[in-house]
Amino acid sequence: MCTVFLGVVGLGGLDRLSNNDSLPPTSAVARSRAVLAERYGYAEPDLLLLLKATSDVHSPAVAAAAQAVERQVRETPGVAATVSYWTTRDPALRSRDARSALIAVDLSGPEARGPDTAKALVSALGGHRGAVRVTATGPAWTLVEMLERNRADLLRAELVSVPLGTLILLFVFRSLVAAMLPVVSALVATAGTLASLRLLTSFMDVSVYASNVTTALGFGLAVDYGILVVTRFREESAAGADVPTAVSRSVRTAGRAVLVSASIVVTSLAALLCFPLGFLRSAAWAGIAVVVFSAAASVILIPALLALLGRNIDRWDVFGPFRRHGEHSAEEGLAWRRAALAITRRPVVTALAAVAVLAVMALPAPRVVLGPHGVEDLPRHSTAHAAAVALREDFPTAPERDLTVGLPRATPREAVDRHARALSALPYADTVRTVTGHYRSGARVEGPRPWDTRFDTPGGPLLTVASRFPPHSAESAALVRDVRALPVAGGVHVTGQAAWAVDTLSAVRRALPWSCGLAAAATFVLLTLCTRSLLVPLKAVAVAVMSLAATLGFLVYVFQEGRLRGLVGDVGVTGYLPGETLVFLLATAYALSVDYEVFIVARVREEFLASRDNTAAVVAGTQRTGRLVTAASLVFAAAMAGPATSGVTPLKLTGLGLAFAVLVDAVLVRGALVPSLMTLAGRANWWWPRRSATPCHSQAIAHRGACGKAPVVPHNRRPRPGPAEMDRDCDD
Repeated sequence: MCTVFLGVVGLGGLDRLSNNDSLPPTSAVARSRAVLAERYGYAEPDLLLLLKATSDVHSPAVAAAAQAVERQVRETPGVAATVSYWTTRDPALRSRDARSALIAVDLSGPEARGPDTAKALVSALGGHRGAVRVTATGPAWTLVEMLERNRADLLRAELVSVPLGTLILLFVFRSLVAAMLPVVSALVATAGTLASLRLLTSFMDVSVYASNVTTALGFGLAVDYGILVVTRFREESAAGADVPTAVSRSVRTAGRAVLVSASIVVTSLAALLCFPLGFLRSAAWAGIAVVVFSAAASVILIPALLALLGRNIDRWDVFGPFRRHGEHSAEEGLAWRRAALAITRRPVVTALAAVAVLAVMALPAPRVVLGPHGVEDLPRHSTAHAAAVALREDFPTAPERDLTVGLPRATPREAVDRHARALSALPYADTVRTVTGHYRSGARVEGPRPWDTRFDTPGGPLLTVASRFPPHSAESAALVRDVRALPVAGGVHVTGQAAWAVDTLSAVRRALPWSCGLAAAATFVLLTLCTRSLLVPLKAVAVAVMSLAATLGFLVYVFQEGRLRGLVGDVGVTGYLPGETLVFLLATAYALSVDYEVFIVARVREEFLASRDNTAAVVAGTQRTGRLVTAASLVFAAAMAGPATSGVTPLKLTGLGLAFAVLVDAVLVRGALVPSLMTLAGRANWWWPRRSATPCHSQAIAHRGACGKAPVVPHNRRPRPGPAEMDRDCDD
């Protein structure tokens, strides 16, 4: 009942999500936007209504229908103001062929009410209105379509990931009861994740993408952790331990690995708090809540269920009738053992081959271009995206390419004219419009028109600078910097999508080194405390970076450059990757990479403590975790199937990117590179500086003998150390 309650509460918070990639109030564009709204009375339109006419927009029938639409819009509750071609005759609001025109709508009230107002308004207009057909775009309507698609994607994700994940677990555990335990844990974690998102919306703007990404992440992590605990319980039971002892050992070994792994994932996501961006900060807190719920369900709920089920954990083998007589799951470990033996015999060749493959995958990575979120995130056939494309192609200037510049109140007309000429002479500037006329290439090409009086505001004169390039381009970024750099007494205020993109990406670049350093340092410290080794944590960070480079190369190749579209589905190619989504994706992929590292290293260390033979420990650890890590990666990839099949680009990017990252990491990195590197390092893996020889240390030296080498004990005959022995050895 508690899980159902959390899920219902969480689903009720989906309407409170935001599409506002907020910058801190101290950023240049945020300050400019606030000043322009407060002093100049200027605000970028929240909603753009595109009216396509059956004839020329100047015809009486079309004009009457359009004026009726504008009157209805203006009288709608929640609408602050409207500007249209039919009231201003501004040619910038009319298409080149005079068959379409715009109504720009400013909404009143808090941003959270914007989507509700926009949805009610567009629904009331009903598409066709006499001689015009109404379609919508702009930030408010983009958010409406995002929320609607996210709900559908979230439902599809659960309908796909739960059955597919259960099927994979059935093949792994060969028992319906055992397979359902991680799924139950994942459902509890998913419900808790949705409830935590609902709580977060009370304190901050939470991204519209958070619900889909974090629920999929929660499902995948909870199943991964559950697999680890259930697998260890079955091993202890098979070794002859009674149920209470098996549960206790599972919690103290696998549960300890889960807590270490969860701590590393939490610190990696906490590193996102270094970024002063609302999207990343809300994603970080949501991700941290996901990990906490997933780990808690795995170390509290699953052990309780294991204690209740006991030996019944292996019941209901649904594939038993189809399996060959005498086949046993232990035989599958032989394949991993043979693979591990082959790797340890030729570690140099294996390591070089794995590094070469990762390097080839990473080749496109240096070509990455970062850009902003926007209407391009939606599928091309969506209303908001299609209307935005029509504005770019059919109108003299696309509103998204405009920069709005506010001059001080006392600026004389002569100074406005000089500044407008200087702005129009800048590289990449197209036209400049202001109260003194229209400018191009450093000269005034047209005098002021009646509609240009809107540039004369109480706060001072406004200028609109149209870029010749899209707002995410390097050329528009250069134009923003040039506009800000022009000297003006009293300073200028610059806003617009290009200015927003420049400040967002600048904030990302400034915070990126600090975030990466924090994540790497936290990983090193936590893995050092877990393994009592200096080399293993360094190797883990280096290998994770290599895996990230391969993932970034894949994303650039597929999403930025538009390759492999027949394989991954319809991908909207914009020529860039959304910067904030990419940062979140790479931080999560890094955390998952180290997550799998903990699974393997913890088991290899346990085997090493038993045999004191590094190579034998690598073989045994790979044998015992290979099937587990492969299953965990497959289930996580299945959990990402929902976002990966979404029509929303950031969700598709995240789903495919994380699925690719975990599969490559499980097969290539953990299956080949890590065992080969640990074999090459030998006993140096476990070197730890000691201040003095403790009694335990002296006993270990006596046990190893003068040669310093432990006697080789066959893997299937040597006793496995219990938790007490492992902890005692850690304290040496």
